[in-house]
Amino acid sequence: MKLNALLKTLGFLALAATPVVAGTAPAPKNPAPVQPVNDDLGVNVGLGYHTNAVWRGANLGQHWIDGSLGGAIPLVEGTRLAWDVNYGSLAGDQDHLALAGARDMSWQRLQLGAAIQQDLGPVTLSAGYRYFRNMGDFNTVGNMNDGQEVSLGLATALGPINVASSANYDFVNDSWYFDLDLNTNIAVTDSISIVPFFNVGYGKNFNWQFNKSNALIPGGNFGGNGITGWTAISTGLRFPIKLNSRATLTPYIAGNLPLGTTTNLVAGPAVNDTPFKSVLMGGVTLSVRF
Repeated sequence: MKLNALLKTLGFLALAATPVVAGTAPAPKNPAPVQPVNDDLGVNVGLGYHTNAVWRGANLGQHWIDGSLGGAIPLVEGTRLAWDVNYGSLAGDQDHLALAGARDMSWQRLQLGAAIQQDLGPVTLSAGYRYFRNMGDFNTVGNMNDGQEVSLGLATALGPINVASSANYDFVNDSWYFDLDLNTNIAVTDSISIVPFFNVGYGKNFNWQFNKSNALIPGGNFGGNGITGWTAISTGLRFPIKLNSRATLTPYIAGNLPLGTTTNLVAGPAVNDTPFKSVLMGGVTLSVRF
């Protein structure tokens, strides 16, 4: 109960700093555009550590380490091709989807993404594709499929509030995921900011890329169709620290609060625990532009 109260407080603080309501990612969304300056190549390199591997509302493990490479290629005026490559791996125990007595399931994921982004002035539209390659015990034991998504996205600013939303269809797993994201930047000094953020997701026939008949997912087998309903709220604070003109270090703290259908997915006899619990998490990322 105390954790739920803390999460609700974080959500209130984020919304108080951003007087609107609106969507990852952490699951990853369409790659963010990179604005080359001076002699930049327009490439961002990132390295991150996260206490929990929370993806679209499900806490899939502890101690996630990932690396990324991304950029944007101008095509014509107002249009660019954004791209990114991301690889991540669990570095700790995975306590929530393992078979009883086997709590150390491994998981690695490779993501390749590309999106056409069109700047229309107050609004940026995007159409993208993302490939997911899931490896390790999640794939071989847990029946976690690979995924391929096509997506449509919209991003805009409402005063100081950045608003983004996306619709993602995984045609390998025949599932939809929609999200809405809000954030705002509060400058503390020239090099330090506070960024409150809020994200909410909704799934249709959604299964986190596991087989829909997979009993490893707490709550049985999704009825064979995945879940349909709100998945989770993620809210928290980022603290970007500009180290120099090219490098930024970003610690963060966040809470993940399952909603709707996921709150009914409880642990069954074949699993140790459930990934659909409230969790307080944190981490840090280092991003360098070349």
